[in-house]
Amino acid sequence: MSGWLLRRAAVRPRILVVGCPYGTRARLLAEAEAGRRGWPAARAPAEAGVLVVCGTPGDEMAAAVGTVWDDMPGPRALAELAPDVSESEVAAALDTAVEVLGDERAQDADRPAGMSSVAGGDRPAGPPGDRTHGGDGHMGAAGGVGTAERGPDRDGLKLDRLHVPLGPVLADWPAGLVVETVLQGDVIQEAVVRVVPPGRPGGVGFWDEPWRRAGGVRREEAGRRAAAARLDSLGRLLGVAGWPAAARDARSLRDRLLAGSSAASVRRDYERFSRRVRRSRVLRWMLRGAGVVEGGPGWMRGDVLDRAYRWLDSAGAALDALDGRAPAGAAGHFDGSTSVAALSMLPELLAGAELAVGRLVVASLDPDVEQLPAGSAVSSE
Repeated sequence: MSGWLLRRAAVRPRILVVGCPYGTRARLLAEAEAGRRGWPAARAPAEAGVLVVCGTPGDEMAAAVGTVWDDMPGPRALAELAPDVSESEVAAALDTAVEVLGDERAQDADRPAGMSSVAGGDRPAGPPGDRTHGGDGHMGAAGGVGTAERGPDRDGLKLDRLHVPLGPVLADWPAGLVVETVLQGDVIQEAVVRVVPPGRPGGVGFWDEPWRRAGGVRREEAGRRAAAARLDSLGRLLGVAGWPAAARDARSLRDRLLAGSSAASVRRDYERFSRRVRRSRVLRWMLRGAGVVEGGPGWMRGDVLDRAYRWLDSAGAALDALDGRAPAGAAGHFDGSTSVAALSMLPELLAGAELAVGRLVVASLDPDVEQLPAGSAVSSE
């Protein structure tokens, strides 16, 4: 009976995809394959059945992944995807994950602290990293949740202050980002932003890669990559906002663009998606007035809703460039300066915000650590 139940549970497991710095390509392939299979995304380790690690984690990232693995109940399986993994290898890894989930012997061997490798090759039993944090299921983190201390809040009252790190492993969270927060209740009093060291330094960012090649970028590739980048960011923002259906639609459009679907078919579905997002009164109510930026680069200005609409506009402009309705330069792309600006502004934007609003602010800026200058170690207070 237990074997039958395991096999039934493995048919449509919830998947938690973890992106490491310079693992964007592997993450996109994993999310696309999971979407084709109809596997729902897990919002926390406690509800995940398959943990997929995309890219090469450094020591700190590996420790955070280990903590998340420890928090996952059985049955569970792990897939580790190299940065240059192929589409067929991703499918094979997820197939093997299903086998491990439905294998009674493998799950027995996994208890209480073993691990079953599902990405090929032998791996010694044991968690992928050390336990390094506490907190709720949404906060896979490197660092630790310290004991509470007392401090004055905005009204001058003495309340408990809790040090809580957000990231680097969190659903719909920028790869490699850690925000060390000081919370009083659910309000962020202070925030320090930093980036974990990559496991494979010197990589090339996935979204910028076409523009860095010698000989220039082709119109079609520029349009596809730029539109897909905006849709990827929108998918994360909509996921954090609690609209999973719209997030899936954004990712489906992204995946079709990267897979080479015709511009006409993508544009038709994109326009319907864009209208639906813009017409959502609940989304406007949730995002309006949050994370207001008055200065800085033009794409950052306004509130979270303004930035979401700007991403929609940018994706539409990139699609115009893709099908020849606009010059290739209209596709555009964010260079490293945009991510540096976003990271530098985050502490000020997060201070005084409720935790849920802070998650929306981070998602609306969506800094890409792969675009940072080589060797940079961003830390802001």
